[in-house]
Amino acid sequence: MRSYILRRLLLFIPTLFIISLLSFSISINAPGDPVERMMTVSQGSGEMLSQNIIQHEQRQYWMHHLGLDLPVFYFSLHSLAEPDTLYKISNKYERKIITSNIIASQSKWKRYVPVISFHANNQFHHWLFGDGGITSRGILRGDFGTSYLTKQPISEVIGEKMGWSLLFSLISIVLAYLIAIPVGIKAAAKKDSRFDRSTSVVFFLLYSLPAFWVATLLLMTFANTDVLKMFPASGVKPVSGYPIDAGFFEKIKLSLPYLILPTICYTYSSFAFLSRVMRVSLIEILSQDYIRTARAKGLPETLVLWKHALRNSLLPIITVFANIFLYIIER
Repeated sequence: MRSYILRRLLLFIPTLFIISLLSFSISINAPGDPVERMMTVSQGSGEMLSQNIIQHEQRQYWMHHLGLDLPVFYFSLHSLAEPDTLYKISNKYERKIITSNIIASQSKWKRYVPVISFHANNQFHHWLFGDGGITSRGILRGDFGTSYLTKQPISEVIGEKMGWSLLFSLISIVLAYLIAIPVGIKAAAKKDSRFDRSTSVVFFLLYSLPAFWVATLLLMTFANTDVLKMFPASGVKPVSGYPIDAGFFEKIKLSLPYLILPTICYTYSSFAFLSRVMRVSLIEILSQDYIRTARAKGLPETLVLWKHALRNSLLPIITVFANIFLYIIER
């Protein structure tokens, strides 16, 4: 057992490194310039010269803040004709022009001599481990960078939304289990009945509906002043906020109308999966020898179903809890 755990831990380190390297490669090769997206130059701020100075200062600031004024990786391979400090040029197009001019001015034989340059401080290291907290703490310490739109730390943006996401996830899981398990039990107890077939059709139809389409349909139907204005269209509390003297239960009462439509979108797709798992598991248990023995003893069918069969059939439902929880969080 110890050797197995040790092997898994040893495999975890290179796997994490490879995944982080692939993610970093995708991020630096993605279309667009992150510095250009972060820069905000006010319109009509004076002469063209002052605007250029502001642009240059902002570019230098964001280049340093994002760690883009560093070499890409721990080492780089280039020819002897190329200097190893070209990464300091912020503009990609200027860098290409300067590189081509430098190479053209060097001797031809230098173009074919490979050189490996090592860089202890680089973009990958900055992205992974940070720079000691000066501009970044690194993704391993929970620093996911800065939002291009709001310029807020992404960890703060996630933290603000995480509480509500977890609340919706927990509520939807509880509702999904409370509805799907009894339906699955009844469908297994009355296998191939009208109830079994109808619930299968309804639940699988719900499972096939995209969440964004259902959310739009709910908003257009139940949050539309031209149809049914039963629920608010957005938010989690009144626009004016909670009253100063509002208690806990009063806050829940005020927020409840805002939570109903999102909870429906979170929950409906889990019904088919959970009810089918419960149905298949219970049907398999009902065919076991000890169930036939219990029936042969003359025990009531309800006692056989709810006391003897249900306990063992709940094991797969408990097992798939982790999958359901992660799936709902992803949504």
